[in-house]
Amino acid sequence: MTETADEQQAEQESSTPSTDAAETMAPASFSGGRNFDQLMPVILFFGFRAVLGNLILAVVASTLWSIKAAVSRKRRGLNVGKFLPGISIYLLLRAGLTVAVDERWIDVDISGDAVYFGFGIVGKIIIGIWCMMTIFAGRPLLGWLVPKLVKLPATVIADPRYKKAMSGATWFVVGFELLSSVWDTWLYNNSGIGFFIATRTGVNFLASFAFITGAIIYMDRTLERVPDYPGITKLMEDSGRVRS
Repeated sequence: MTETADEQQAEQESSTPSTDAAETMAPASFSGGRNFDQLMPVILFFGFRAVLGNLILAVVASTLWSIKAAVSRKRRGLNVGKFLPGISIYLLLRAGLTVAVDERWIDVDISGDAVYFGFGIVGKIIIGIWCMMTIFAGRPLLGWLVPKLVKLPATVIADPRYKKAMSGATWFVVGFELLSSVWDTWLYNNSGIGFFIATRTGVNFLASFAFITGAIIYMDRTLERVPDYPGITKLMEDSGRVRS
């Protein structure tokens, strides 16, 4: 017996782990405020660490701003509420371990910088592997996430081509997370901290834009033959994420 669209969506939601990965992998809007909140932790870290040479101030400032940004997204009504505790714990744990290593409260043969950026690299690998597992399990991450970001007709979600589209698009997420983790590792080991921060930020921004655009185009082309699918432009306009 074929599941209804509501049953299929409910089953996907109940079986998807609660993690901050979902919030970070798909942009909730293109608003200037959100972009500013994403950029400020990088600016603060670069300013305090690369310019002033103070890792602890860099970690504290960027961590506090990142938590502030997550709280701001929740207040603006974006779908981050269930992820907020996980985001906060991750940021505080990363900051605490970085400071502990840098101050030699923990005696390990690595730098505080390596701990701080290592958290991000390991996080990308975990997200990439987890997204891959959702595809193999037949419940691709974007199949659960996309209906939370745009209003899709129930008949579109129930169509078999919807799962195909979301599986293919989720592979773009896997590709970005795993490839960028390799790039980040190579760059960190072959450059100074200032060059690493600036280059990593610029390259990852361009790469994420390319991968997100590719995923959107793939989804749109795959779903365009599905009855009642309005097209990506209409979906984005109706959700208020872009304006015509």
